[in-house]
Amino acid sequence: MTPLPHVAAERADLVASLVRRLDACRPSDVADLALEEVRRALDARDVVLYVVNLEESELQGVVSRHSRRHPVQPVEDSPVGDCYVRAETGVRASADGDGVTILAPVSHGLHRLGVLELTVTPVAGDLQERVDSATEVGRVIAAGLLTKSRFGDSLQQARRSQEMALGAELLDALLPPAVHATPELVVAALLEPGYSTGGDAYDYAVNGATAHLAILDAMGHGFGAALTSTVVITAYRNARRAGLHLVETYEAMEAALVDVAPDARFVTAVLAELDTGTGRLTWLSAGHPAPLLVRGDTVGDVLPVDPVPPPGTDLGLGAPSVSEDYLEPGDVLVFYTDGLTEARDLDSALLGVDGLVDLVQRSTADGQSLPELVRALRGQLAARPDAWLSDDATALCVEWRGPGPDLR
Repeated sequence: MTPLPHVAAERADLVASLVRRLDACRPSDVADLALEEVRRALDARDVVLYVVNLEESELQGVVSRHSRRHPVQPVEDSPVGDCYVRAETGVRASADGDGVTILAPVSHGLHRLGVLELTVTPVAGDLQERVDSATEVGRVIAAGLLTKSRFGDSLQQARRSQEMALGAELLDALLPPAVHATPELVVAALLEPGYSTGGDAYDYAVNGATAHLAILDAMGHGFGAALTSTVVITAYRNARRAGLHLVETYEAMEAALVDVAPDARFVTAVLAELDTGTGRLTWLSAGHPAPLLVRGDTVGDVLPVDPVPPPGTDLGLGAPSVSEDYLEPGDVLVFYTDGLTEARDLDSALLGVDGLVDLVQRSTADGQSLPELVRALRGQLAARPDAWLSDDATALCVEWRGPGPDLR
């Protein structure tokens, strides 16, 4: 239903005021200003901004001038968690029976950060307008948090439930967001253990109709491996931004690592490019496990590769070959490191590719969004009583939705 003109104007004024104030505020003031505007414009009470932890297992209420401390809410089996999982605004009766509580996702596209909870007493049938306003405000808060996180530590501090190792801190500053979505493409990444990763890393960039994708696994563990990954990703981005193709990019990564790390450190990697207009996928593997292809409710064979030596080995075996195929709309690629398949059970047996396929199949069975699939994959892996990670475990999941609208 189209909102009345005065309702639309009020919502526009709320969003404009919030954007204007967030633009000029300190990073630590985002929650205060957002909750203040929600209280004023929507005549709301009991307003809480919940932020999800890095593990995506709990939502913590952000303490501010306008919000007291609230109990931590589990993502599983709680109303706040349900809103986070569904990424949809919901309404339920308030605890005191006087009005209704609105739960709105705080998300930027499919990049979920938390949940906005507020209680209102609707008048003159304006509940839907308040729900729509809360939904819009949730998007603005998410954009403000992500923008301001580049200039302060408030968001990072709110999302951490334990101390982060130095190598993980380095990679956290380097890697792109774990979720990105356009009409044609969704990218969602898993990096475990999130507080102590070392050598595993991923990267992506969407330039026009081309999605550039990379996953890598540096030799070793800890801060030294993280430094190696940093060198390789920097070389990868430098080559990508110079317009080099996959083979030239691989050679640039090799040269950079040999030059910077003469102690024979190396990195396995898969580099890929996806034409989001046609589904054409090209890729090469440098000593790395081949990606899985998820089509419908099945996980197909791994994509074939003709592997070349990992960057850093300096074996001089010539230019690598590039493989090519075409995706179908709805296909999902799962790039992964061997830390996932080398998870072991209590008898020290490997989880293996079959075990990973089983985890992916169970996660795709309910038709979940790709970010929720990755969260479920992390949860299933962590919940297995017979498995533990002996190495970093990383996955880069990519869904091609089909050609998007021509915006030219």
